[in-house]
Parts: sequence; structure tokens; C-alpha cells
Amino acid sequence: MSNIPPILLIGCGHMGKAMLKGWIQKGLSPSFIVHRHEIELPAPHKRVNSVHDIPQDFKPAAIILATKPHQAQEIIPDLAPWSKNAVNISVLGGRNLTWLEQQFGSDTAIVRAMPNTPSELGLGMTSAIGNPIVNSHQKELTDALLRAIGEVAWLQSEQDMDVATAIAGSGPAYIFLLAELLQKVGEEKGLSKELAKLLARQTVVGSAALLSRSKEESEDLRKAVATPNGITERAVNVLIDRKAWPDALSKAIQAAADRSKEMAS
Repeated sequence: MSNIPPILLIGCGHMGKAMLKGWIQKGLSPSFIVHRHEIELPAPHKRVNSVHDIPQDFKPAAIILATKPHQAQEIIPDLAPWSKNAVNISVLGGRNLTWLEQQFGSDTAIVRAMPNTPSELGLGMTSAIGNPIVNSHQKELTDALLRAIGEVAWLQSEQDMDVATAIAGSGPAYIFLLAELLQKVGEEKGLSKELAKLLARQTVVGSAALLSRSKEESEDLRKAVATPNGITERAVNVLIDRKAWPDALSKAIQAAADRSKEMAS
């Protein structure tokens, strides 16, 4: 889909801006963005302060909620003139389809989506699931919108969203933590801060790029670096011990998934 039909974007913070940038690059038709602060916006798209400033004859194919949950709850009732004839895509943290249907109505097409921060570079990973009202055309449109900022995984069950969020939504923080710890250990071992930072960051960036371009399993790539009886294998054997990374990461993912479930209930 090279030309994206008109959309109504509610909120233009970090994620909203990331999505909007991708859509404009893909040929977004004239659209409205509801945001309280001034933003750089190329014509013919328009920013308005409130939903009430949108012309009643505007017909968006999709409405994207990218605000804070409590703000969305206040705004959703005012979206009634457009929401019944559009697919309503929520990127609200911790709000499930049941909550969204309570706000919009169960007869409204709704997609719950969870993109992550690399979406700012068009390298995002978004998990998505729609309610039964979403038709094939609306799913296709949603897929095109989300693929403008990266990859999309359509979930079979909303129960999968908590784990997907814990892995992809929260995942960038785990990678940033790895870079942070690599740098910190380098400094502790006597490297300058600048050198430790360079070594840590470029290693993470380069490894991610290699993983992205390779058709091999991540396990195979790891084994290719950790040759038998070599330097890397000695380190990996420490990290891969069941009581080290496997247990720690499993507990971390579970903690994040539990919190996601709590917030959505």
C-alpha cells in the first residue's frame, strides 16, 4: 500500500511522532493530528488542539490513540462521529481490548497494538491483535500503518500480548542495560570511559545488524563466535549457566508480563 488513506492521530509524543514520520514517508493522505503543542508538520496535514477543531466531514480510515490512558478515556467519547466508520488502533500501554470496547462500544473495530522504541528509526517490532469487528480491509490497512515503522506480529490470542510486550515492548531496555553493563565492566577493568563506551555500543549495534541480516538462528551465530575452547566460549559458559542468564531473563520476562497483565486488568 503505497498511498495511505487519511488518518486521525490522537497524541504526537515520541511514539506518535515515530509513527507519523513513517506514514508521511509512505504517502499519507491529508490527515489531522490532535496535539496540544506545536509540531513540525508538512502540508497538507494539520495539527489541531482538540478533537472539537476537526471538521465533521473529515473521514479518517483509521484513528490512532497514542496518548496516555487517562487522556484517551476523556477523548474517546468525542471521537464518536468518526470511530464507528474507522479502525481504531490503540497503542495505549496497559489497556486491553475489553477496556477499549467499553470505551468505544463493542460494535466498533478496534486493534490493540504495542510498538517499541526502535520504531523511531523504522526498525520497530509491533505486536497486534484486533477484535472480531475488524474486517480484512481494516486489518490490511492497520498492517500497512504498523509496517511503516518496522515489523508486525499478529497475535492469535490477547493472552499472548503480555509476553509479547515483555519481550519486544520492554526488550530495548534489556539491550540498553547490556550495553550499560559492558561499558561499566570495561571501566572497572581499567579502560577509559570513552573507550569502554565505544566498545560496548558498537558491539551491540554491529551484532544487532548482523543478526538482522543473517538467516541463521541466533544460537548458530552465537556458536560461530564462541569457538570450542576459545576465549568467548569461556565467557559464554558463565552466562549460559542455568542459574545465570537463563533464569534471570526468564524471571525478568515473567515480571514484566505479570505487570502488563496487572495494568490491563
